[in-house]
Amino acid sequence: MKDFVLFRSSEMPHIICKENFEKYTKNEFPFKQIDNGNIHFYATCPECENPIQIKGLYNGKRVYGAHTGKNIKGLNEFNYLNYKYCPRAVKGSHVPKDERKELSSQKDITVYKTIRNNFDLAVAFAKKHLGYYISNNKAKEALDAYYESQGWLYPHSSVNNIPFMLFYLQPAFNPYGLWIRKGGLLEKKILEVKDFELQDIEGNAGMFYRRLVTKSGGKYLKLTMMLWNHRFKENDNGNLEESIDIQICKDLGLKPEIHEWKEIINVTIKIPELDFSRFINSNKNIRDKDLLEYSNKLFKDF
Repeated sequence: MKDFVLFRSSEMPHIICKENFEKYTKNEFPFKQIDNGNIHFYATCPECENPIQIKGLYNGKRVYGAHTGKNIKGLNEFNYLNYKYCPRAVKGSHVPKDERKELSSQKDITVYKTIRNNFDLAVAFAKKHLGYYISNNKAKEALDAYYESQGWLYPHSSVNNIPFMLFYLQPAFNPYGLWIRKGGLLEKKILEVKDFELQDIEGNAGMFYRRLVTKSGGKYLKLTMMLWNHRFKENDNGNLEESIDIQICKDLGLKPEIHEWKEIINVTIKIPELDFSRFINSNKNIRDKDLLEYSNKLFKDF
């Protein structure tokens, strides 16, 4: 991996290099340790909060971080499950979206507290990257579903993917009338579908969005939309490639009680590497009091 934090995944992540390591760790314990005369450099994984060893910091052509797989004195206790499901682990395991961890770890508590204290920022970030408008009421419904299903215990939840997991874990819904962001990937795919058209919206919203409707010649068309297919892989350069898909289907069933869903749109949305972690640590964010009050009321102290 090419980034590190000191202890918590909610911290501002830093690129691994000697300048950043010295600046943020001060070369002090527990980040610099001497064992049998050998100097070792440590930090924390920005995804799973397990200890990592910094290699090649002063004497190597390649500088990177690697999971230690064991406890390092002074750092977070090594948690095997968090390592097993870490997207930066070489053999990271993929699990269904309805699977949950049985026990909470400090990393899960970090995710829980981050969504509670940054729910409004998660919604703003999701609007930008998913490509459709999310009202405060719809955002609250998604948060209710996330809370009821204990989304912070989904094994692949991390601070950085909160805006995407929040809506990935919600039930499928009918996208008819949904406001689609102009210039996004989702808009591009919709314009390629003969069943759909995008109508202009009056007012300020029309500057950024158009409304999704069907053009089926008066025939009722039943739709469903969901986020699915969460996947991830760390490439050879230490960059995390993480994404989810937005899928829209129409019902071809001949009877109301029998559904035959046909996919008509599937678009892959990239999850920007550590961008949300940096976003919540920015001092330039405009906060939404309504959403913050809702998340703080729903999410009690852990």
